[in-house]
Amino acid sequence: MLKKFTVRNYRQFNEPLEFDLTAGNYAFNPECTHNGLVKLALIYGENGTGKSNLGWAIFDLVSHLTDNKYKSWTYDCVNAYSNTDIVEFEFHFVFFANNKSANVIYKYQKKYGYPYGNLLYEQLIIDDEIVIEYNIEKDIKSTLNGFQTLSDKSLNPEQNLSAIKYLYKNIKINDRDFNDIVFKKFFDFCNKIIHFRGLPIETSGYSHIGYNNIINIGDRILKDNKLKDLEKFLFDNGLDFKLIEIDDGGKRIGVSMGNKEFLLFDIASSGTRNLVIFYYWLQEAISHQIPLLFIDEFDCSYHFALSEKIVEKLKQLPNTQVILTTHNTNLLSNELIRPDCGFVIDGKEIKSLNKLTVRELRYAHNLERMYQAGEFDND
Repeated sequence: MLKKFTVRNYRQFNEPLEFDLTAGNYAFNPECTHNGLVKLALIYGENGTGKSNLGWAIFDLVSHLTDNKYKSWTYDCVNAYSNTDIVEFEFHFVFFANNKSANVIYKYQKKYGYPYGNLLYEQLIIDDEIVIEYNIEKDIKSTLNGFQTLSDKSLNPEQNLSAIKYLYKNIKINDRDFNDIVFKKFFDFCNKIIHFRGLPIETSGYSHIGYNNIINIGDRILKDNKLKDLEKFLFDNGLDFKLIEIDDGGKRIGVSMGNKEFLLFDIASSGTRNLVIFYYWLQEAISHQIPLLFIDEFDCSYHFALSEKIVEKLKQLPNTQVILTTHNTNLLSNELIRPDCGFVIDGKEIKSLNKLTVRELRYAHNLERMYQAGEFDND
């Protein structure tokens, strides 16, 4: 799981921005946390304070560590007011292997470059031991098993390759060595994480970052015989459709209305489309064990009651850490989440609610009212 993330000089984050997912000491809603870390986070903030930028920064590692889909909305991620062109990223993870935990730190630096920035430096630390380190134009250093047998320990800077990815693909992983096992878990984590938006992108529809096991949404639902399950999911969330399979040169999801048939996405509202897309990703998370799911503006077209139902479903995912951005203050309820699971970002800092007030927050506190009254403003 992601424990902490820090980024500096990225887009609007000129100074280091630290996102700490360490859980607080609350007994209620335990399913919102796991092993001392926040498993379900809701991020609030005014428009332009960095909610989307935070998500893109976290998922920047997808661009160089994996072969998965990565969509950059701009090639220049360097803060416009900075005196340096170097962007710094630092991730802290906790993974479990052989019945014990491992603290993993992944650091890297980039500068502006097409298409997703040029890597300058990488470092991977497992339990305080530097297991991989790479400076551009210098040889890779590593203590991993199999590294010494690697014939080529240097990379061509012009190819802009990740040393971490290069080693993963070119050395044999020893499944009896703790560091090797943790290294593989780190890489598997990065390969399966997902970022998508509740807002449609004009040029690319509903865009996502990461996770490459993607086919057409309708095709996947029909192929997996999930049509009736989708119908029930929509009904449980207030939408009464009789879904059918339509063949118009290819199998597609349709709706039967009286004696007429329509393609679902031809008549669906933006909220219904969003809900179908959410259903798709929910099934992927359940079946393929997605470890980190980031949904930007997740409920932009949902009724507040539907948003609550969606959060309840996400809370039940046993092996998925979920980060959501939203403006829906109705979700700020101790009946649904906890003070350590609500975060406020202001463009310079992001902190959980329990760290934004001198009060000792309890179950009886009305978090929504306190938020609207300015109790959690980063002053």
